[in-house]
Amino acid sequence: MKRTTSAACLFLLMSTAFGAAAPAWGSPQGEPQNRLRLRRNISDLYLLRLTRALDLTEDQTAKIYPLLIRVEKEKAEVQQRMGQDLRDLRAELAGPRPGEARVLELARKVREARRAVRQKDAEVEEALESVLTPVQQGKYLLFTVDFLRGALENLGRAGGQRPPLKRTP
Repeated sequence: MKRTTSAACLFLLMSTAFGAAAPAWGSPQGEPQNRLRLRRNISDLYLLRLTRALDLTEDQTAKIYPLLIRVEKEKAEVQQRMGQDLRDLRAELAGPRPGEARVLELARKVREARRAVRQKDAEVEEALESVLTPVQQGKYLLFTVDFLRGALENLGRAGGQRPPLKRTP
């Protein structure tokens, strides 16, 4: 049970980090096609390395891949809407007299989006638990930590080559 919970936390962390950082990985002007392409490339790399790291059988791959691809696509849509809501919230709060009703509405939408992402991660966790062996579940934990760490380090280095994003308070 602890491994499953840990796997869920790691997957949630990975998904949230990729989703929350995705706008920063694109160009500073916010070109959506660049962010989308980068997100797809990371997802493809993740699936390839996951297959190798866990030594998945064809049957396991056939069960896991469609789910992971579908959930990642759904989460990307949710996170895109959440990003817009966060931008709207930031803009509202930066104004001279933020409207309380608007702030509450935007905060509610962001919380709902975060909840939806967690639900999608729980769906993946349940599926992985039913498909992977205990050894593969352990390998999955290590894989997700290593993959996330490596991806974020590489993206951090690449992001250092661009000027930082300008954000309003």
